[in-house]
Amino acid sequence: MTTSTDRGGKRPRLVKAATEVFAEKGYATTRVADIAERAEIGKGTVYEYFSSKEELLFAVFESMNQNITSRMNAVLDDDEPAQEQLFNLLRLGAEVITEQRELQPVVLDFWAASRGGGFENSYRQAVVASYTLYRKLISDFIRSGQHNEKFRNDVDPDALAATVVATVDGLGIQLYFDRSIDARRITEEFAHLLYESLTTESS
Repeated sequence: MTTSTDRGGKRPRLVKAATEVFAEKGYATTRVADIAERAEIGKGTVYEYFSSKEELLFAVFESMNQNITSRMNAVLDDDEPAQEQLFNLLRLGAEVITEQRELQPVVLDFWAASRGGGFENSYRQAVVASYTLYRKLISDFIRSGQHNEKFRNDVDPDALAATVVATVDGLGIQLYFDRSIDARRITEEFAHLLYESLTTESS
């Protein structure tokens, strides 16, 4: 990966510009020159920070994940009761997929780019790492609730965490294609069902 002293915050400017241009034009048709123009940075300067368009796509994906992870941590580190934390977590999911609705093509491009090419292993590892982290944050939250006797102990935290991630992820894809979907209402309903499943004694 290309490294350079970041004078004037050019690297984050390039990542922001790449995010916008990839979303508008698609990864395949975007040129490095398009990103440089959007960032108001010379094309040659781009290569001081990124060796290729693929590396820029990777940086966009990392930036999106860092944003989501920091916001999830903020919700789960809060001193709210377990029920409110759970609802806030799902509300955050709705916020993120709504905010990033126009970025869904970038995510799809990232998935497509994970097949073939020299970056395939790096892309796959990044995707696995991000999903693993999201599942762990949620499963740790459920385990903490079980430890504090707030949640049922016969619930599998890992399985439930994977279901939560899959639900929000899939809802984001639906929202991109169908703008009539109310992500907040759907996740609120899901949060109610999820909390009930965590707290209702099994018969």
